[in-house]
Amino acid sequence: MKRDALTHFLRSVVQPQALGDPSDLATALKALDSFCRENVDMHPRLRHYLEKRSYTKALAWLDNPDLPHQI
Repeated sequence: MKRDALTHFLRSVVQPQALGDPSDLATALKALDSFCRENVDMHPRLRHYLEKRSYTKALAWLDNPDLPHQI
């Protein structure tokens, strides 16, 4: 999954009101879980956020990995 797709799925979960079909939320969650399982070499902080389902923090980290993420 590329960064754009990861960002898309994260935004779909964080802002579900933007989804047209409620089943899209389930698809996004499955895609994020799959991404986490398949990408063993990702940054440890991003892995932590995805494993803990801290999707808002994951989005913030993708926008700027250098900021502290105390959201």
